[in-house]
Amino acid sequence: MRMSVLIILLFVSLPLSARNALASQAGVGQQGTLIRSIVIEGFVLQDKDQFTRLFKPYRDKYLTTADTDGILKQIQVIYEREGYQQLVTITYHINKHRLVYTALMTS
Repeated sequence: MRMSVLIILLFVSLPLSARNALASQAGVGQQGTLIRSIVIEGFVLQDKDQFTRLFKPYRDKYLTTADTDGILKQIQVIYEREGYQQLVTITYHINKHRLVYTALMTS
């Protein structure tokens, strides 16, 4: 009971602009990050078209962590299909609106 009263007092005491800012931040977090381009670097297979086809539907979209992890799993399947199971480590990072996957050979 006390907790709900404190929460109500918190939101009542916030100015309307602060409440709108909190609501807009929550919406952006749920949408993900806008990704304009996706690339793969490092140890890239000769047939780069398969990556182009994989990445195309995800460009210019808001991607969540689950989306980027899903793409990572699809990339791993491509490498496994080519005979590189457990020989390639794939990581990713986002730089501005660019999603970069890096494939490295393990020893």
